[in-house]
Order: sequence, then C-alpha cells, then structure tokens
Amino acid sequence: MAAGATGARIVFFGSHKQPSYVVETCSVPSKDLLKDGEILIKILISTICSSDIVSIDGKRELKPPCVLGHEGVGEVVYTKRLRNGLPAVSAGDRVVFTMSDNCESCVMCKSDMQECCLSKNRYGSSGLSAGTGLNGCFATHMVLKKGTEVVSVPKNVSDVVASPANCALSTMVHAVNFATSNSKLKQSVAIIQGANLMGLYGCALLHEAGFVKVYCHDISRERLRLVPRFGGIPVLVEREYDSSHSQIEEGKADVVIDVSGKWDVIPYALHALCHRGIYIFVGTTYEENKSINIDTILNKCITIRGIQGYKSIHLKNAVDFLSKTAHKYPYESLISSPFPLQDFHSAVVLARTKRYYRTAVKPSHLLSE
Repeated sequence: MAAGATGARIVFFGSHKQPSYVVETCSVPSKDLLKDGEILIKILISTICSSDIVSIDGKRELKPPCVLGHEGVGEVVYTKRLRNGLPAVSAGDRVVFTMSDNCESCVMCKSDMQECCLSKNRYGSSGLSAGTGLNGCFATHMVLKKGTEVVSVPKNVSDVVASPANCALSTMVHAVNFATSNSKLKQSVAIIQGANLMGLYGCALLHEAGFVKVYCHDISRERLRLVPRFGGIPVLVEREYDSSHSQIEEGKADVVIDVSGKWDVIPYALHALCHRGIYIFVGTTYEENKSINIDTILNKCITIRGIQGYKSIHLKNAVDFLSKTAHKYPYESLISSPFPLQDFHSAVVLARTKRYYRTAVKPSHLLSE
C-alpha cells in the first residue's frame, strides 16, 4: 500500500450528538507505523450486531468518539507479527479475529480466562485515541493489536458467513463446549431459550454434538421459522411462560441455554431441568431483577454457568464448524445483502427491523466483487 493512503470509517460521537455518527476519510498507516505484533487488514465485509444498535442508542458504555463494529472479515495488507520467527499471517490471507485483544499477563489471562482480561480493548468500543483510530469494523481498514488472535477463513466459507463467527458463533461454541463436557450425549435433551442468531447457531452446534432433541423456544413465530433448518425443534411460547403448554415434561432437559435476556424464562428452565442439569446464561444483559426459587436449584443440584465472550480456541473451533457444515445449514440466509459503507444509516435502519439476523456492510469499492 502506498504511503499516505486514505480510507474511510464510521465515527460515532455518542447517542446525544446530532448527528450521532458520520462517514469520514482517514489516513491508513504504512507498515513502518505499525507496532510489533500488529496487523493491518482491509475490511471485506462487516455485520451489525444487536450490541451495535444498543451502543448507537446510548445503552452501552463506550468511549466516543470511536469506530463501531466488532464483527467482520478482513484481508491482510501487511503484518508485523511473528510466530517462531516467521510471519504469523501473509498478505492476502482472509481472516477473522477475536473481538478484543488480551494482555496475556494479568491474573485472568494467566488463569485461562482470557475473555475476562483486565486490560483488554474491545474492538468497536475503544476511542479513536486508542492506537491508530482504526479499531472498529465499520471502516475500510482496521489495525489488529498484539494479543488479538487471528484465524484464517477456509475457501469454502464465504465472507458473509464468516463475519459473525467472532461474536455470536464463538460465544455459543464456548457455551456448547461447556455443556457437552458435562452431559451424557447419547440421551441428552437441550432447550435454547431465544431464537436469535446465537439460538440458531446453538441448535446446529448441539445437533452436531449428538443431542437427541434440541428445542428452541421463542415468542416470535417468524424467528422460529428457520429453527428446523438448523437442527432444532421450534416451540412457540406465550409471553407469560406457562410450563403446562411445553413440549417437554418436568425434569427432562439435561441442558438449558438462555440467550433471550428475559428474566421471565428462568422459572420454566428450572422446571424443565433434570437433576444435575446445566443452566447456561450466554452473552445477555437482564434489564430487570426478580426473585428466583433457590430451593429448586439446590434440590435438583443444578449447575449454573455464565458465558460472556470466549477464548481463542473457541474462535478456531467456530471457523472449523462453519467449514465442516457449510453445505448443511443455510447460513447465508441469516444475513442481508451488503450496504455500502457510505450508506451506513440505511443499514442501521434495516438492522432495527430485525428482518435479518445480521445486516451486512461493505466498503463501496468491493460491492461489485
């Protein structure tokens, strides 16, 4: 790339600002300006996650001005990262990356909990002053910091399918890995509460892991429409979660995974779980707090686990899973046709409708490719 090259980025100033975000040109650093361990990538495609909408609405802590976006696929432009004395990646490689870097030295990293690193910088949240200012996916380029794991994307996995892999899919891989290491797969029954993108990925992951039945509950008939195509059994539930109308009897579920973020679903999960069952809360924020029946948890010896984020191995496993099942599940149907970066506002409008599980954004010069 020539010195003094320019790119574009969406800069978010805060929900209280008017406008709250703009498209602006920016300089792209040359290789000599990168720090050791950093990688410059050209963004091939990015996707709008529901957390991006939450950020735009001012309901999530950020450090504006910043470049939003943490889901995406990039092509390596150049790298200053070595592995065993050789470049870790090569120019032209198509890669996905972890949502944040990690320091590898704090107590969390040393305890094999890199997802809880005490000094991590999450892409799409850090301010423009943190590094090069190219630290979000809604841009033409991005600089991946040292401590950010990168994984090559196989040829049989398209950009649009790979884009959400470093968020919803990797997080669900983390959750399902925990579930499968603690349950008897030959007769296991699972319930997923919520048919969002994590819910659909969860259906496929649990189905491939050998669960006999995977129920997916949701209040939306439309969201449940694709559940069977991802290996799940759709269950339409009322807003008032009534256990008497469920397809599963009390104490018959080995695993329940909640991706809904709704407090009212918890009593049903405790009802459905068997003795020594596993209840996993994944990547959700609860807007309200209510009491729950602790006696049920104690009497059934239920294991409760929270999953927020993932380790590098989960991203690698997520990409492998997409490659192995690309022919089996309709991943591309989950994501919209891409909007040009310059028309980011229209992409946000579509994302708010939830017509698709993800809305894609692509730099304009790549739209014809």
